[in-house]
Amino acid sequence: MTRLLGHQLGRRQFLTGSAALGAAMAAPTLMAGGLTDAPPSRYPIEAWQSLDERFDRYKLFNSPLERHWSGGLWLEGPAWNAVGRYAVFSDIPRARQMRWDEATGQVSVLRYEVGHSNGNAFDAQGRLVACEHSPARLVRYEWDGSVSVLADQFNGKRLNAPNDLVTLKNGGIIFTDPGYGAHVDYEGHRRELELDTAVYYWEDGMDQPKVLTTELYKPNGIALGPDGKTLYVTDTAPSHYPDQPATINRFTLADDGQRLEDAHRLVASESEGYDGMTVDTDGNLWVGTSGGEGVDGVSIFAPDGALIGRILLPEVCANVCFVGDDRNRLLMTASQSIYTIYTGARGI
Repeated sequence: MTRLLGHQLGRRQFLTGSAALGAAMAAPTLMAGGLTDAPPSRYPIEAWQSLDERFDRYKLFNSPLERHWSGGLWLEGPAWNAVGRYAVFSDIPRARQMRWDEATGQVSVLRYEVGHSNGNAFDAQGRLVACEHSPARLVRYEWDGSVSVLADQFNGKRLNAPNDLVTLKNGGIIFTDPGYGAHVDYEGHRRELELDTAVYYWEDGMDQPKVLTTELYKPNGIALGPDGKTLYVTDTAPSHYPDQPATINRFTLADDGQRLEDAHRLVASESEGYDGMTVDTDGNLWVGTSGGEGVDGVSIFAPDGALIGRILLPEVCANVCFVGDDRNRLLMTASQSIYTIYTGARGI
């Protein structure tokens, strides 16, 4: 995952309100509905960027970009729980799972010392499944509060550092294992990778996961299409292979998810990085993107791979998910902060 640091939003200076103090002070005060930041220079805020008329139906001109919380080190892996009306996300360097409550807007620590948790997803039974970097493993939080280790090795060798995942209706799980949590002592613990980078399949009863592909250099973000049979995987190859482009790849699931067919490179870029993503009901991809000012944020690709729009952020965006009753609100984990914006799209 590309590690370009974004710029923090500006904070306004405000007076204490007491003539006796007679001084101004700066305060990034956190409140239940968001930050007490200065309003944008104009409203509606210029976060939307339409690059194709196909994007216009998804752009809500009067939907403000809201920053609900800031203070993370590297935020990742948002997953929506529709029953509890909250989203789980990870602050990887701090080894914490965090919780954003939709009703109150409050952010709190859900779990700490969770093995540098990265990607999160809820399975068909509502259990949270998480990718951990150190120890490198795929885990599931059971209803009784216990933690089940689903996968931590392949052919007797430790997994690299599971990154992102999708859960299937049949109970299967597909996850990526690029190894980012093993490269430095920050998002995990540094060690030599023992396995090829890969995409794996796992289901209950397996002694070890099944390799689906090792063709991608750094398989990273992963998402399912609305048909439940199309799988998308980003490859953040340039982080370790500068001569390779960043790509978004499409596959067809076969054998109930235990085999990939019809591999196709849908998007390739020499100047941008693509990380976590989600898909709407029309098959468009909403992809966390890095690349500097004017690019950092979310890139939206049509099913044919055409870039049709962007949501611009002042920080690199690592991952996204749709939240809310109508699944039309995009939640973005962006470097240090959590953002949302209402859209004309609906997540699956």
